[in-house]
Amino acid sequence: MRTLLIIIALVIIVMIVKRLWQKPRPPAQSGQQPGKMVQCANCGIYIPEQEALTRGEQRYCSQAHLDEDMRNSS
Repeated sequence: MRTLLIIIALVIIVMIVKRLWQKPRPPAQSGQQPGKMVQCANCGIYIPEQEALTRGEQRYCSQAHLDEDMRNSS
């Protein structure tokens, strides 16, 4: 029993020392700042403004939705 406690204590000490020697990790960043979200005029899904396709004041999530809306409005 005493040997088991000594082994557990050694493992804990090794883990603590290992953690202290490691360099702190920088926080994960996606490289993009969150921007304004806009709604697709066709399906209603929200997408980042910089990814949206625009026709007039309308925003679309894909070329297919932009084309479909153009066909329906003609």
